[in-house]
Amino acid sequence: MNNKRFGLHYAWWIMIASAAIYAASVGIIVSCAGLLYNAVSLDLGIGIADISLYTTIMYLTITVALPFSSKILKKFDLRIILSVAGIMNALAFGLMGTYTSVYQFYISGFILGIGSTFLIYGTIPLIINNWFKVKMGTALGAAMAFMGVGGAIFAPITGNFIESFGWRPTYIFLGIIVAILILPFTIFVIREKPKDLNMQPYDSDTASNKPATVEVIGVKKKDAQKSFPFYLIIIFTGLLGLVSTVSFHVPNFVQSIGFTPTLAATVVTCVMIGQTAGKFILGWVNDKLGARWAVTSGIGGGVAGILFLLFSDNLGVFALYAGGLLFGIGFSASTILPPTVITAVFGNRDYGPIYTSIMSASTLGVALGTTLFGFIFDTTGSYYAVFIIVIIMFAVSILTSFISIDWKRKFIRAGLFK
Repeated sequence: MNNKRFGLHYAWWIMIASAAIYAASVGIIVSCAGLLYNAVSLDLGIGIADISLYTTIMYLTITVALPFSSKILKKFDLRIILSVAGIMNALAFGLMGTYTSVYQFYISGFILGIGSTFLIYGTIPLIINNWFKVKMGTALGAAMAFMGVGGAIFAPITGNFIESFGWRPTYIFLGIIVAILILPFTIFVIREKPKDLNMQPYDSDTASNKPATVEVIGVKKKDAQKSFPFYLIIIFTGLLGLVSTVSFHVPNFVQSIGFTPTLAATVVTCVMIGQTAGKFILGWVNDKLGARWAVTSGIGGGVAGILFLLFSDNLGVFALYAGGLLFGIGFSASTILPPTVITAVFGNRDYGPIYTSIMSASTLGVALGTTLFGFIFDTTGSYYAVFIIVIIMFAVSILTSFISIDWKRKFIRAGLFK
C-alpha cells in the first residue's frame, strides 16, 4: 500500500490543500474585506456600517447553516460540495465589483455564508482529523496559519489594486484568485478519508508506509449532546469567537490613545504575525503536551496581549507591538483550540457532527462581537471597558475548557467513551 505522492505522505498534501482553501476563504474574503469598505462607501454614497453589514449577514448565515452541514456531507461527495462552495464564494466576492446597490452586497453576504460554512468551518478540521492520527494539531495549526498568511500576502496587493485600478476591478481580481486557490485542490487533491484512495492515515507506522491499526473511539453524538461539557464547550467556543473580533478594533484603539494611523497599521501587522505563529505554536503544544497546555498557552497569550494594550498609553510603543503579537496568539486560539478541545473531550467517533454543532457558537460570536465592542466604545469613549470584559471572557473560557477536559474521565467510567 503506497501512502505517498511525490515523496510525501498524502496526508501532508491534504494539509497543503487545506492551507490554500483557508488562504482564499479567510485570507482574502475575510481579511481583505475591510480594505474595500471605504472605497465602496464613498463611491456609492453609503455608510461604512451599511457596507460592512454584509459581513455580519455572512456570519449569521454560517451560524444557521453549520448545524445542518454534517447531513449534507453525508449525502454528497466532499469534492463536489467543496468545489461548489468554492465557485459560490469566488462568484459572490468577485461580482461585488459590478454592484450598484448595497442590497446586492447583502445577497453576496448570504451566498458567502453558505460557501464559507463548508470551506472554513464544516470540513477542514474533519478532513485533517481523518488523515492524521499523530501530529493532528500540528497539521491543523499549519493549515489554519494560512488564514493569516493569506491576509498578509493579499492585503497589500489589495491596497495597491484599489489605488491603481479602483475597487470594482479589485473585487473581480480577488474573486478570480479565490477560484484559482480553491478549485484545483478541491477537485484534484482533497479526499475525505484515506480509504477513498486505499491509503492509511498518517501515524507513527504509516509515516514509514507500514500497515497500521486505526482506532476510532469516542462518545456518540447523542450522548455528547446530553452531557454538561457539550454546553461548556459551546460557551468556550462562543466566547473565543467574540474575543477574536477585538482584532477589528485594534486600529481604532491605537488611534484613540493618540498614536498615528501608520503605527496602527503596524500593530495590526503584529496581530497578524502573532495569529499566524500562534496556530503553529498551539498545534505543536497540543501534540506534545496535550489540550490543557494548548488552552493555557493560547488564552494566556491573549490575556497578556490585552494587558499590554490596556497599559500601552503609559508603557509606550513597545507595549503596543508586544500586545499585538501576544493578542494575535489569543486570536489564533479561536480557531485552533475548539477542534483540539472537542477531540480531547469526545474523541473521534462522531467528531464531525459534534464539531459542526458546536462551531455555530463561534460564528455567532464573530457576528455579534464587532457590533458589541463598537457599541461599548461609542458609549464609554474608550476601549478600557472592552479590554476588561475580554479578560473576563478569557477567564471563563479557560475555566469551561478545563472542566470539559477533566470530564473525559467520567465518560470513560460511564462506558460512553468507546
